[in-house]
Amino acid sequence: MIADYEPTANEVRSMWDRFGPVDIVWNINPNGTPQPEANEAGRELGCEVMKWEELKELLSRA
Repeated sequence: MIADYEPTANEVRSMWDRFGPVDIVWNINPNGTPQPEANEAGRELGCEVMKWEELKELLSRA
């Protein structure tokens, strides 16, 4: 989970380095949106960067 308003690629990579591989990086700030570079960094690492709406949709399909 990243609480920053608009997570950056560096924040995604830092979280990955700190906690290890993840499938989803969840931007929990309801007012912000991940930067396009954060989404690209997630793809490079093999994970998705998403907001609650996207995560909720994914979980509803599970």
